[in-house]
Amino acid sequence: MSILTSAASTAAPTPRAQRSNDINVAIGAAYSPLGNGLSVNLWATPDMDDYAYEAVYDAARISLPDAEDNVRTQLAEHNVQVRAFLNEDGPLTAQQRGADWMTRWSCTPHCINEHGTPTAPEWHAGVPVETVHRAIDCCYSDAEKATLPFLAVKTVVSNDKPQAYGRKTQVWLDYGRSIGELSPAEGRELLESMRAFLPLFEIVVEQAERSARDDFEGDPEIARLDQEAEHRRAAAITAKERVRKSGASS
Repeated sequence: MSILTSAASTAAPTPRAQRSNDINVAIGAAYSPLGNGLSVNLWATPDMDDYAYEAVYDAARISLPDAEDNVRTQLAEHNVQVRAFLNEDGPLTAQQRGADWMTRWSCTPHCINEHGTPTAPEWHAGVPVETVHRAIDCCYSDAEKATLPFLAVKTVVSNDKPQAYGRKTQVWLDYGRSIGELSPAEGRELLESMRAFLPLFEIVVEQAERSARDDFEGDPEIARLDQEAEHRRAAAITAKERVRKSGASS
């Protein structure tokens, strides 16, 4: 794995005039705390072809999604938009490991599975793409939600003993702790369905925003009195039921 070290410069970068305003940013966790109390450090990298900026973040102080938001905000002040983040903390791909690895494990180029470990799967998975938004399931605690993306998707190729069982490519979509295994055609169909759903979703959100203008907080004292009344009512029902059962058994 590649983990970036702290950068020498801590000043907010000023984009060069000739740079595109739609750029990639390489980001990774720092080995040690950043200087000057920073949680994120960002600088320009004019000599790199794959990305225009690099960033490191203090994983003890800020999460990766929040670090990415921080970078977006800094660059937006210079009218620069982030096209994509290149996560320098990510595992090596089979292509990065080399031809010997790919031949030994019949790997696809973008596979990130650790095939040399005892629990490694025989199929091949690409780097998952995740939403910045975290899981929303109300059954999860806030801590659990923070560890799960709202949605994540990756390509999976199964080619174990292909002469006997063939080769199969799928799109795996994670939503919370559930997984949907889709064929590429089904993945395309779902993508189009999601695109059609978004305008409808926006309409519902706008309706909710209008309705929320009339929302208000209740009175804690009235709520306390109501709860006490509910407890007394429940206790009275329980006592009455006990008397009934006692009379029936005598």
